[in-house]
Amino acid sequence: MDILSAVILGIIQGATEFIPVSSSAHICLARAFFGLASPDCYPGLDVVLHAGTLFAVLFAYRRELPGLAKAAFTAPVKLIRRTPPGDDGYTVRFVFIATLPIVAAVLLGLDAPADRVSRSPFAVGCFLIMNGLLLLTAQKLYKSGKKVSETGVRHALGAGLFQAAAVFPGISRSGSMIAGGMLCGIEKNDAVRLSFLCSIPAVIGACVFKAPEILSLSPSLYMTAVFTCGFASAALSGLLSIKLIKTVSGRSGPGHFSIYCFAIGAAAIVGAYG
Repeated sequence: MDILSAVILGIIQGATEFIPVSSSAHICLARAFFGLASPDCYPGLDVVLHAGTLFAVLFAYRRELPGLAKAAFTAPVKLIRRTPPGDDGYTVRFVFIATLPIVAAVLLGLDAPADRVSRSPFAVGCFLIMNGLLLLTAQKLYKSGKKVSETGVRHALGAGLFQAAAVFPGISRSGSMIAGGMLCGIEKNDAVRLSFLCSIPAVIGACVFKAPEILSLSPSLYMTAVFTCGFASAALSGLLSIKLIKTVSGRSGPGHFSIYCFAIGAAAIVGAYG
């Protein structure tokens, strides 16, 4: 049953990490209402699930990553010479700046109250409703936007501040990044792409931050099987969700996901008092 729980949690993690409905909220609610494998029973499983989604985004953008890595190494030289960084350089600059607020949020300890929120289905439901309102607001206010090569520091920092709110379960990292980008005047297709690329440092940071949980373990053969199944299901469902959100948000934006957030959020609130 625990392997099945890991597979189900992996599917939930991968499917909701990139779709703007908050993977952390769904994991919390699945554990609270359905008793799926808890962090106490399987310490380190959350890290493995995040690693699965990291694999998914790295695989999905495998053709772009070499160019982005090269741009990251040459960026200081171009900055000194005051030469245009190119499209990849602008993307790297955006991702770097947009990541700073969420790093600051973790360093300031905002993840500690977020951990307490994760134990309350009522609070998670409220944040899901807030997430839906954010998506709907971005959809309603969006008119047209800039390409990433036309953005500046204020656009990246503004979108990053929205992303930082995702330390709280119920606020989607991808959703807040997409909505924040659109509200800051970024073209929605670029906002979706940037949300995926920003997930790379965010998820790597989360894995590094929680790595001691894995390193302190001496996993049995059975636990290794649990971790492997969770990783594989998160990676596969993550790849599928990336393709879905690229198609859906590119055509009509993320606003229609707000209905789902309202429904799940309301169900969580009702269930908390059921």
